[in-house]
Amino acid sequence: MPKGVDSMDYKNIISHIDIDRSLDAIEHSSFNGIEDGHVFEFRSDIEAGNDSIELHLIKSSAYKEMLILNLKRGNGIYSDAWKEFLKEEQKTFGGSKIFYINDECSKLLVFALPNEMQSKLNMVVTRLNKINEKITRSNAKIKKENLDLYASKVRNKEADKKKDDIINFINQNLRV
Repeated sequence: MPKGVDSMDYKNIISHIDIDRSLDAIEHSSFNGIEDGHVFEFRSDIEAGNDSIELHLIKSSAYKEMLILNLKRGNGIYSDAWKEFLKEEQKTFGGSKIFYINDECSKLLVFALPNEMQSKLNMVVTRLNKINEKITRSNAKIKKENLDLYASKVRNKEADKKKDDIINFINQNLRV
């Protein structure tokens, strides 16, 4: 186990997913096919577990627009939890993916038919809001588990009193 980490360690809060709103962080352009250099970093997600109709639309260049959104780093890193949540919410009921995730989980790619980007973007934002609601619920559970762990450590006199008191104070008072 890494130094300072054990089964009785506190869990970190998961940062909410946010999109970098600066103009340079958003790329909107025409889609020129699967071999487009901008699409390369999303290729594994495009080809993995996608609906055959969706794959055909991409490979036949039926989509005419693409949008790449950069995600803002939470706590300086892109959370592994983000990738799990994003993968859960990226598909429609039919199995098509609404957006694609790069391997670092730092960007989202959206394809659209002509004049349909706004409605596709609406679906993406709706899904991100849903993910952030799940993160809020997960964070409430993490906070409760951290408080329970602190109470258990104090009760069993296993606490590194000063550090545990500091972490407990942060857990109870920092709003993230």
